[in-house]
Amino acid sequence: MVNAEFVDALASDAAVPGGGGGAAYAGALAAALGAMVGNIMVGKPKFADVADDMRASVVELDAARARLLELIDEDAEAFSRLAATWKLSRATGEEKAARHAAEQAALVGACEVPLDIMGECARIIEVADFLAKNCSKLVLSDVGASAILAKAALRAAALNVHINTNLMDDAVQAAAFNERCENLLGEPCAAAQKIYDEVAWALHGA
Repeated sequence: MVNAEFVDALASDAAVPGGGGGAAYAGALAAALGAMVGNIMVGKPKFADVADDMRASVVELDAARARLLELIDEDAEAFSRLAATWKLSRATGEEKAARHAAEQAALVGACEVPLDIMGECARIIEVADFLAKNCSKLVLSDVGASAILAKAALRAAALNVHINTNLMDDAVQAAAFNERCENLLGEPCAAAQKIYDEVAWALHGA
């Protein structure tokens, strides 16, 4: 049942997959955990009044999971395009300029993919908030795990944004990417931590 292929590839000395792919994979796990909770709750008579919302949550989480799995490959492709520019010749001034221009263009994609990962993880956290308020205590730990995994994935993806914006010549574009990144870190991360803390209190303190 365990698919070790991606994890083994991540552990190898290959440049891809890397941190962005790892973040997307963690986010996909967070979405899967949330979907599991939703699927369990749909069949519970005690929670029949939120069954439709539960189904909608599962649909949203399934979409996020599918997208994050796509983003694993997209992140590898974006990094590969960037890395390819570093292998271009710098023998002449003209070649050096062309290489630098190619690098700067590739950095855009290398920022956009982790930002997409962050956006999906923010969606997962939003759904986790609903699940935490409308689920059985028997699956509450899974909701907390989903939220904290999504937060970790968010923060991991943010590092991939920042390492690339640091290489950008265009300060305006770099600042725009960094602002999007900070916005995605702010409220979603705080919400995820709140969910986790409340779940932990409910399990330990109630």
